Amino acid sequence: MNDVTIVLNRGEMMGDVMSAAHLTGRRLSTPGQEEKASDVQTPEEGADRYVVARAMAASLSNLRQQCARYLTTGRLLDDNRLESPEGDCVLVLRMPGRWNYGATTTLTNLMHGHVVDYCLYSIFEKTAPEEAAQYLARADNELERIKSVLELRTAPVRRPANKLY
Repeated sequence: MNDVTIVLNRGEMMGDVMSAAHLTGRRLSTPGQEEKASDVQTPEEGADRYVVARAMAASLSNLRQQCARYLTTGRLLDDNRLESPEGDCVLVLRMPGRWNYGATTTLTNLMHGHVVDYCLYSIFEKTAPEEAAQYLARADNELERIKSVLELRTAPVRRPANKLY
């Protein structure tokens, strides 16, 4: 058993959320829709800030639940405080010796993508339902792919019959 440490930087995830929201807002910006587009473009301000913080907490909880079998660190005491948009989220997973350690980067990228897509879903849920559905589908897909990556194993080492002992 080996420990694999996954570090997700909340600032980078929030930056990706803001970038995607800004681009979507620019795309939605049409005559008569300027205020809606403006609201979409600034998820880090006003009431949307709390929506994003709750979504980040929910998506990180999804990741912890998906990794529960391997998770060695976590919260021993929890409450409903908002997630801070700063700092790191660290997940330490105790993986079996035959787990394919080459998949660590894939696992990290899927986790990062899930948090970002789930936050975007939460932002667009009320303002742009068609956008929200796409982001929710992506977040769900990433969560399923995380499960399959956690189950990756390397092939067993076969020894020649004359070298068994």
